[in-house]
Amino acid sequence: MKVLITGANGFLGSHLVEKALKKGFETSILIRPGANLSNLQHLRGYQVIEVSYNSAVSIAAAIKDLPAQDLVIHNAGLIKSYTLEGYVKVNVALTERLIEAIQQCLTLSPSGRFAYISSLAAKGPVGNDGPASNYGRSKLMAEEAVRSSGIKYMIYRPTGIYGARDVQFVPLIKAVKLGLYPSMTPKAHKMTLINASDVAENVLECSLKHENETVHLEDGHVYQHEDLKAALEKLLSKKSINLRVGRPVVKALLSISDLVDRNLKRTPKLSREHYSEISQDWDYDFSEERKKIPLTIEYSLEDGFKSAIDYYLEKDLI
Repeated sequence: MKVLITGANGFLGSHLVEKALKKGFETSILIRPGANLSNLQHLRGYQVIEVSYNSAVSIAAAIKDLPAQDLVIHNAGLIKSYTLEGYVKVNVALTERLIEAIQQCLTLSPSGRFAYISSLAAKGPVGNDGPASNYGRSKLMAEEAVRSSGIKYMIYRPTGIYGARDVQFVPLIKAVKLGLYPSMTPKAHKMTLINASDVAENVLECSLKHENETVHLEDGHVYQHEDLKAALEKLLSKKSINLRVGRPVVKALLSISDLVDRNLKRTPKLSREHYSEISQDWDYDFSEERKKIPLTIEYSLEDGFKSAIDYYLEKDLI
């Protein structure tokens, strides 16, 4: 089994590489020259191919000598931008260039799949009838490019991903260690989550068994703040008090932050648009989909955050 992975040096990408190697797959990764490989430093046995993503020609030049691949996982993408144009330039145009290069070089074997890592943001929050952010819109546009390409594909829409080598939950965990649980979304806010290792497992396994399907990835549970608070308190052996901040206050503060970041041409850590999106409910029922495409979920919420906290402690992040 030969697998090629883009965006392999990132948080989720490193889990895709790790899982592919554990399965004994012949694994190659496409990375930009000078990319930070620290997330992969504990792994051995993968082939590194440096690539310029500027054009289909430059991508083709990088992959032309590869043997036919059974699976190409396109995980590279942009997650933070202030404009739809910025997202489209990477999430859509890069996807189109990669597909063009793959078709030109016959990179996929006759039975091979192109797996695109999209996002639940492409579906949007419950009741929104579509994406609620430019990020989600760009992911939906990229999905359409994949579907219309003529290649055999799988599209994956993971919900909120967490786990080892991710740092987005570090501020929350630091706060709980101090005895505070900050909550910036409504008390009854409904969330779904999935551990990165489970995402990787299901992307690899489902891609072997299915084709031309869109799969939503979540661990099968709907969470509220009290669930996350209880899990973190148990893992950290620390009680915390709720520190609630109303949505109007958060939006006002983020509007100011957005203005500063734009003027400094700085990538936002959390934009007002992204907050407005994630603070809505995401409790979709995928039970009918699960009958057709079952998932393998290893990590409970507590086990998943234990793996994350162990990593944070090892790296002295908390």
